[in-house]
Amino acid sequence: MKARSSIWQWRWIPLLGVLLLCWQVSWSQLPRNIQMDNQGRLMGPNQMKGGDSLKQRNNNEDSITIFYRMFDSSRIGRIDSSVGEFTSRFALPKDHLYMGSLGTSSRSLIFSPQLRPGFDPGFHTLDAFTFNLAGTRIFQTTRPYSELDYILGSRSEQTIKLLHTQNFSPTWNGTFEYRFLNSPGNFKNNNASHSNLRLSSGFSTRNRRYSGTAVYISNRNRASQNGGILSDTFLTSKNSAYYQRFNIPTWLGGDGDYGTNFFATSVNTGLEYRQQQFYFRHQYDFGQKDSLVNADDSSVVRIFYPRFRLQHAFSYHSHEYGFKDNALTDTSSSYADVYRTRFGVTRVDSLMRRSDRWKDITNEAAILLYPQKTNQDQFLKMGAGFQYLMGRFDTATSHNFNNLYLLGEYRNRTRNNRWDINAFGRLYLSGLNAGDYTASLSLQTQLGKKAGTLQLGFQNTNRTPSFVFDERSDYINQRPAALKQENWSRFSGHYYLPAANLHLLGNYYLVSNYTYWDSYTTFQQEATLTSVLHLGAEKKFRVGKHWNWYMELHFQGETSEAINLPPLYTRNRIAYEGNFFRNLDLSTGLEVRYFLPFTADDISPFNGQWVVQDTTRISNRPDISAYLHFRIRAFRLFTRLENLNTLDLTRGFAFLNNNLSAPLQPTPGLFFRLGIYWSFVN
Repeated sequence: MKARSSIWQWRWIPLLGVLLLCWQVSWSQLPRNIQMDNQGRLMGPNQMKGGDSLKQRNNNEDSITIFYRMFDSSRIGRIDSSVGEFTSRFALPKDHLYMGSLGTSSRSLIFSPQLRPGFDPGFHTLDAFTFNLAGTRIFQTTRPYSELDYILGSRSEQTIKLLHTQNFSPTWNGTFEYRFLNSPGNFKNNNASHSNLRLSSGFSTRNRRYSGTAVYISNRNRASQNGGILSDTFLTSKNSAYYQRFNIPTWLGGDGDYGTNFFATSVNTGLEYRQQQFYFRHQYDFGQKDSLVNADDSSVVRIFYPRFRLQHAFSYHSHEYGFKDNALTDTSSSYADVYRTRFGVTRVDSLMRRSDRWKDITNEAAILLYPQKTNQDQFLKMGAGFQYLMGRFDTATSHNFNNLYLLGEYRNRTRNNRWDINAFGRLYLSGLNAGDYTASLSLQTQLGKKAGTLQLGFQNTNRTPSFVFDERSDYINQRPAALKQENWSRFSGHYYLPAANLHLLGNYYLVSNYTYWDSYTTFQQEATLTSVLHLGAEKKFRVGKHWNWYMELHFQGETSEAINLPPLYTRNRIAYEGNFFRNLDLSTGLEVRYFLPFTADDISPFNGQWVVQDTTRISNRPDISAYLHFRIRAFRLFTRLENLNTLDLTRGFAFLNNNLSAPLQPTPGLFFRLGIYWSFVN
């Protein structure tokens, strides 16, 4: 894939974020005569506690009121100010394994299959490092609010994250998010660089009849693929040259130098994914007007209750999933033979370039009915959508597809929060994914103040295997027979007992026609019915004054050799924590993560897919980290020493007992991270 020149350079976006912060500080100095309550409604003069600019500022009155709703939810969320859980602000989820360096291919230790019907390109190994529509937050705030996050790690690993949100009016909010992650790599040809941008806005007219949401997302993900080290004997070698793990030779990428330039984002051998998405959803409501009169100052707050809604959504989404190897310049060389003999690639080209590119345009229309005017969390939705797809798989070949689908949804969260029901269905009538469908039902109830909360769920999904398995994909190395649709059933349950700080969960999956990669370039479909059982528990134990033990435990079992899972996974945190000196929130202690030995899936460097293998069993030591986290007002600091378990006294005081995340894919030794998080309210 030829690099595209553009005036818009990703490397200058951090500077744009700094300029944006300066702009919002200037904006905050302008006079403000409007304030809102926590529902985004205009507040009357008496509610604003007067407008005297000479009045002495009070910390309580000067505080911000900020909340958000997730993209497709009416539930209110608050900004997380805790300091105990580092992974809540880290790019990688807590249960993921990654291939040697942050930003490379990763996967969860907990079984989490794709259960969405319809079109799926099939490239998910870098999903943890992308922004997506489902994770979009629509904010509402009384003051401009900004966050600046910076994480510095060993070997020049750095992450920058910027967030700014503010209300331009009581009914119009805009949010800017940007994240840049760069890791030069702990092993040879193991660097990664990711740029993520998200702009979102929620708006409505003053009479609340017309409203909408607009979201723009751009992801550029680059991750080198080295095919693993040549042999795991290099990890136990007494040769001091290999104590520096970057000197261990790898299968792919040649013998490049280690780079420390933060903005050097090139990948010579590996994956380069690009995604851009624009989403716009708007609706017009018919309903009943009302108003509230403040008895103190006779101010009037106007309210509108929707009863019938017309909704339309438009989405444009472009994807590009590429692989390249600039080190492969001679198809008759021994390096080219590595692709043929080691990875089974029969079509070996100079520079080894492959790509699947997609453009996805979707229009969706729906009507919503609200049976009770005072409960907007109860509605019935019915709609239909048309999806147009254009795929290009090499320089000359392109294909056009389409999908027509119907959808329906019913939600009801009672006003006393006793019951919460969510039923959803989608059926693809015609097109590329004809016959795909999903039907789900979730029921949650409050059993009582002491008895806790119980949630039960069921989902059945019929889905066409991801398009990367289609013979028209540029990555296919076989000509398969026609694949059947996968059918998934999931039974789930969650129970939370707040008095005991206990959370129990369970998932039972049934799948037929499970499709998986059985080699680096070939795949199979499991015809027999396969099941997976997952049971989990999370609990907080109070050990002593300021001492807490956070325990997370998962059991998993499967009935097919096509699915590899650790039978037990546990994560524990022993923490000394509390509020000290009034403004200091402190959490310090040890984190331990461990899973039982299992035959972990390999990674195909050629197409970025997980490969089922049954020859290499991964047996790791527990991952141990020491940490110190604290918060003083709006400033938070995270310091961590990770992988203390790699200490090796037989080769000096060195950290050389590397764990493995996949066959021939070692994880780093001792790793230091320093994270600074600062929030600004104006």
